[in-house]
Amino acid sequence: MTTQKREVHVSCHMDCPDLCRFVVTVANGRIVSLKGDPNHPVTCGVVCKKGRALVDRHYHPDRIRYPLIRKGDSFVKTTYDQVLNILAEEFTAIRMQYGSTAILNYTSDGYGGLKGRIQSIFFNCFGGVTVPRGSLCWGAGIAAQTYDFGNPRGHDPDDIQNAKMILIWGRNPKETSLHFYAKLKKAKKKDCRVIVIDPVKTATAKSFDEHIPIVPSTDGALALGLAHVIIKKGLVDTGFVDDNVKGFNRFTRHVKSFTPQKVQAVTGVPADVVERLAIEYASSKRACIYVGFGMQRYQNGGNAVRAIDALGAITGKIGKKGCGINYAAKAAAPFAYDVEKNSRKQIQQSRSFPVARLGEYLNEDKDPAIKAIVVAGGNPLTQSPDLKKTVAAFSKIKLKVVFDHFLTDTARQADIVLPAATSFEQDDIFITSMYSPIINYSSKAVEPPCEVMPEFEFYLKLAHLLGMDNLGFSSSDTYLETSVQPLLANLGISYENLKKEDQYIRLKNSMIPWEKGDFETASGKYELYSETAQKDGLSPLPEFMPPMTADRKFPLRLLTCHTQGSLHSQGFAFVDDLPMVYINGQTAGECGVVHGNKVRVVGKNAAIETILVVSEDIIENTAFMHQGWWHKSGGVNFLTDPVISDMGEQAAFYDSFCRIENIV
Repeated sequence: MTTQKREVHVSCHMDCPDLCRFVVTVANGRIVSLKGDPNHPVTCGVVCKKGRALVDRHYHPDRIRYPLIRKGDSFVKTTYDQVLNILAEEFTAIRMQYGSTAILNYTSDGYGGLKGRIQSIFFNCFGGVTVPRGSLCWGAGIAAQTYDFGNPRGHDPDDIQNAKMILIWGRNPKETSLHFYAKLKKAKKKDCRVIVIDPVKTATAKSFDEHIPIVPSTDGALALGLAHVIIKKGLVDTGFVDDNVKGFNRFTRHVKSFTPQKVQAVTGVPADVVERLAIEYASSKRACIYVGFGMQRYQNGGNAVRAIDALGAITGKIGKKGCGINYAAKAAAPFAYDVEKNSRKQIQQSRSFPVARLGEYLNEDKDPAIKAIVVAGGNPLTQSPDLKKTVAAFSKIKLKVVFDHFLTDTARQADIVLPAATSFEQDDIFITSMYSPIINYSSKAVEPPCEVMPEFEFYLKLAHLLGMDNLGFSSSDTYLETSVQPLLANLGISYENLKKEDQYIRLKNSMIPWEKGDFETASGKYELYSETAQKDGLSPLPEFMPPMTADRKFPLRLLTCHTQGSLHSQGFAFVDDLPMVYINGQTAGECGVVHGNKVRVVGKNAAIETILVVSEDIIENTAFMHQGWWHKSGGVNFLTDPVISDMGEQAAFYDSFCRIENIV
């Protein structure tokens, strides 16, 4: 038999800032190798181990390859026709008897292609359902930068080479954004100073010039203290402020009390370091700040990001090369989701709840109660806070449908499990709002297993069965082409050009946001003082809200951060080990626990067994664990509380507290 090989360009589907594109080699209908696209302008052919593992996941023997339906305590194989008929009948009956909001649509970004929006489009056109709002990931920072700038936008990744000083604030790119880390290392070689502010001495902090440890949840106080010094020392860019900033005089009065001595008492950062850092940042003509998603996962997280944003505004480090306050990069995304936006016109009734409080919401008495839930692109029974309550409430729902590649903790609670297609098995378009500005057209490399129907095709069939002719498209290719029309207009290219494998498309004029002072706020200026925030019941100025504090019963703050080996819970599918909990030596002594021993981490509502690791990289009175562990190992979100941030309805995961005790 003659082996016929071909190469196909496929995008990574994971919810990652870097948005890699792969060159996949296919022989006789099977993927035989995967490598990074060496011509990609951001990722340059480098693939992280999560990306390299995607082929193994694609062919893993545990992958779900046909529809499953619950029979007692286990699942049996069924057919798509049976599932389609069940769902058409059940959804119709629920809508007639209770109204369509008795159905809950839970979608997330485990699959990041435009086709991942099909479930929401379907339910919008069905008449509207109950949906989560807010974020488990980055909502507080998004809301903060929307108040300040009008829209969160980031500099092109290559602009970092123009910087002479970089602050990495609550971010660990060595483990979570490999290509950003490579660009940081390149900048350092060009004599750029890189400083990391973080409660943990992360792998990133160990790699650069200075690590400034900070008490968790006090970042806003540090930022306001830096602003105090900058203003007091006369280091404000008055020209930029006069032309582009609203509310500077009020802000000046607001930060007057944030002296370096006060900041030291709150943050643990020495007063002389506060003063030196402020002067160094303000005096550098090209200094930028990269804010991490973890930094805003506190109840006061949104205001902390607003306070950091203010540093760029008062020093004029916005709209210039090598500068900026980089958090999100929402440049291309607004040009790609018109089909979903237009589908919202079909909504006749709707209802929403904070995603961080899924368990609480499902437990509430409401009219109508949730009768069915459909989950795609997410694993809420691993990723949600307060899992004990969330799992119990989820399990009581009459009809639970889950799309996934494997029997996740969520899928195991379902009544119907449908196999999800991979990015190797369908054409799609991928855009990220986190870091990379490149638009990836992803080509189908192989056929799905014979009994796997991609979700997009499933919903087209379900819509047809229900007599729905209002989706606005009849095929996936029509959907993709329609979705990107605004994008194509901005780029001045055709859809066929977008699909070319040698194309690396980015928006025009996207290198330096706000270069023309074209802020998207109500005033048209950067808003230190935001009347929009005030109307939303918030402080118009970025304020420091004192952190939530531990108590004697639960004396340790619990930080549950990302790990290098997994994107949320995906990488833990085949891991059966116990999680590790990290504390420093002093904390271990106070708790009476010993390095290497099995211990119990106890939260307010549950406890899990872990292995103790003593590390001086962890700040005092703090326990550190990686998030994403499945129930079989010990899900860390059994320990987290459903706290919500000050803005953006962000899950404040890091405002959870615990104790550590020996297992007798």
